[in-house]
Amino acid sequence: MDKKRGNGRGRSSLMRRAKRGMRGYPVATIAYYGPDDQFASKVAVGIVAREGDDVIALERWYSEDVDIRQDPDVTQAILEFIEQYDVKSVLATDGILGCPHEEGIDYPLGESCPECPFWADHVYEDRGQAAGEDVQIVAGCAWFDEEGWERLREVTADPERLEDDYETWVAMVEKSIRDMRDQGVELEKVLLDVDELVAWCEEQDRPVDASARADLAAEKLRERHEGS
Repeated sequence: MDKKRGNGRGRSSLMRRAKRGMRGYPVATIAYYGPDDQFASKVAVGIVAREGDDVIALERWYSEDVDIRQDPDVTQAILEFIEQYDVKSVLATDGILGCPHEEGIDYPLGESCPECPFWADHVYEDRGQAAGEDVQIVAGCAWFDEEGWERLREVTADPERLEDDYETWVAMVEKSIRDMRDQGVELEKVLLDVDELVAWCEEQDRPVDASARADLAAEKLRERHEGS
């Protein structure tokens, strides 16, 4: 049976949310997989409730004859799934991250998937490059030096969201970066100045909290990339 593209109805809403970038937690990560870099036959959607947490929910959808990125029923199912968790950030890409089969489950560890020979010749790197195309999802991650972090604890509206000491917080963020990379998302550290953060929140008439930190980091990351 010929593989079809589908009509993509409803997908624009999902991608609009993805284009907003990192807007705070909970986060939904959307990763597409397929037998090659042109046709997506699987999508995996994970939910991360808080910075440093493991994935709390994971759903997968499959398609054999229609590119799943263009399947309106799957898109609607994804939207309904992420709404259950009051998701604030959707991190997704149209690119295909790799083979839809799972090493150690669908085929032996250390071997190439026998059903997807394309990927044996197009190994994708940790940064999400497939077939020469960068399909990495990049998002900003608010970062503070030790002095800034201590100052943050004094002014933040949600001190309970911060760890008891700087070293523990650093370890938590580093773990979050590793875990998100496993989901196909590269979190790029954005060093924030707390006084600038406070002034920015005053201009926005919003509390200094995790959502504000994520939004300012996303804004600065966009500026960084636009200026590069």
